[in-house]
Amino acid sequence: MTPALTSGFFYMAGSDRLIFHTWLIQRTWPGWAVRRYEFDADTGALVGDPFGTGIGWGSIYSKNPIMGSLSKIFACRSSSTRIMEVSYEDLVPQAVGWEVDPYHWTPSNIYLYAMVNHLDNLMVAAANWTLDCWRNISTTPERFGILRLPNLISSLCYESRKYCWVITNDGVILKLNYQIPRWEMMSTVQNPAPDTLKYLITFDTLRKRVVVLRIRPDAVDGACQIQMEFYYPMVKPAQLTQPVPVSSLRSGSRVILAANLIGDAGEGLTPYTVSGAMVAPVEGYLATPFSGTEMDGRVCFQYQAPDQACTETLQLSVTVEES
Repeated sequence: MTPALTSGFFYMAGSDRLIFHTWLIQRTWPGWAVRRYEFDADTGALVGDPFGTGIGWGSIYSKNPIMGSLSKIFACRSSSTRIMEVSYEDLVPQAVGWEVDPYHWTPSNIYLYAMVNHLDNLMVAAANWTLDCWRNISTTPERFGILRLPNLISSLCYESRKYCWVITNDGVILKLNYQIPRWEMMSTVQNPAPDTLKYLITFDTLRKRVVVLRIRPDAVDGACQIQMEFYYPMVKPAQLTQPVPVSSLRSGSRVILAANLIGDAGEGLTPYTVSGAMVAPVEGYLATPFSGTEMDGRVCFQYQAPDQACTETLQLSVTVEES
């Protein structure tokens, strides 16, 4: 069986376990299965056999379960717009658990990830490139902060009543003070690999460290390549995100690619010049070999695609002095 859709990764302080729920594709009926894996939080060793019986339907109800305050698990609902409290064992919504529906708030939103601080009536949530911070979530919700992410969100986790952590699709780790709100720190996973399907993140409150689960496809021989990584994230003075196309990828057309130069608190850095170069073999050409950062740290490059289909690689570089 191979991983299909990951359902969640979080730390359970009471049992000192790391819990991983995942969907698996299988060849026998019904074509999928759900497993819960428990790991020792100190060593990362698997504890016992994976649990599978009876937890599949809970995973259908819920997606992206995330640890929140009071050691409770909150998840977005797969079949509606609600965010609810779920059981850590099978992800089934709790009968008397807490829930909200951001779709009925002003402005209305449908979120894929949500971290809930029920003690202070706060919530941090995201669906794509931005992170929304809400207060008064049990009465009259008010969005009091919007922070832009350097890439699409991959996972989100709770640390305390003040801080939470975010990891993006390309392995950028961000620490957020959501009470203010502002980015407090930025780091990256070690050796981000292009074959990574997804990163999941949680925070070990006992050892004060970040745990990342790197989801990778199975090896050719069928061996599992999912990795568990432990970090005490270190601040980087700057991070240059990978260039992504913001216009249509068509042969013979001019393609615009954008990247962001961001500081250790997630702020855009300017003025800096970012250099670009095509990595051989090259079939098209780079019309703008360098670009200056805009006020939000954004840089744009123009690439002229050839008339035939091809695969090209754009490499960016910049020198930032740490002050």
